[in-house]
Order: sequence, then structure tokens, then C-alpha cells
Amino acid sequence: MPNVEKTPRQTIRVERELWEKAGRAVGPRNRGQHVRDFLRWLTHETDELPARPPLTDSDVPPRSGEGTSRAQHDRTQPDTTSPNQL
Repeated sequence: MPNVEKTPRQTIRVERELWEKAGRAVGPRNRGQHVRDFLRWLTHETDELPARPPLTDSDVPPRSGEGTSRAQHDRTQPDTTSPNQL
């Protein structure tokens, strides 16, 4: 009997740079689990949003003509805190 996977393989299209960046963030063999966890949250199978790895300075793109510190980047991001989390 051939090797049968527990779940069928799905194909998605993702920009190469984004796929590689995700691999650096969670490890190249963990991307699929993070995608599955997010899909479970998205489809209301769970209320637990998948954990996101910490942002590194290399993930923050510098503004044109200047370097951007992590603190500067954080101040420019909108507050996405849910009212339920307050």
C-alpha cells in the first residue's frame, strides 16, 4: 500500500519573499502548522489566534533615507488591541 498522508496536500500561491520571511520567523518546517492554526481561527473552529513570533529589527523595513529603530516602528503601527483584551 502506498504511503498515504493523513490530510490531503493543498497548494497556495505566496510571494517568495513572504514565504522565506515566514520560514525565518517560525522555522522552515513549521510554516504549515501556523497556516493551519490561522485557518482554524479564521473559520471559528477556535477563538485562540495563533501566536506570532517576536518582530526582529531585520523585519522592520527602514524608512527611505534613514534607519528605523524598533521603538520608532512600534509608534507608527496602529493599535490593534481588541476591546475584549482591555
